[in-house]
Amino acid sequence: MTPEERTARLQEHFRQVQAIIQTQEMWERVPEGARRFSPENLEGIVKFAYFGGFIDMGDVRRFLLVDKKDLRPLLTKWYEEVREQGCWLC
Repeated sequence: MTPEERTARLQEHFRQVQAIIQTQEMWERVPEGARRFSPENLEGIVKFAYFGGFIDMGDVRRFLLVDKKDLRPLLTKWYEEVREQGCWLC
């Protein structure tokens, strides 16, 4: 996959996750600065959707294009961040 194809796919995933969050009527909880596509913002809304129970680990992998071996360290990092900083759900 070329970098352009990867970016296009991630942008589409951003729109999909946004739609999932909007369906749950929780989009207003997403900070204004995180409502525009960037790889970092995609990770942020995927994390929000995961902790909100709107998506599962398989969805996290698919939306972020993460290899299975890289999923556990990512989730560990997220759990630590939520413990330390809270999340948009709080």
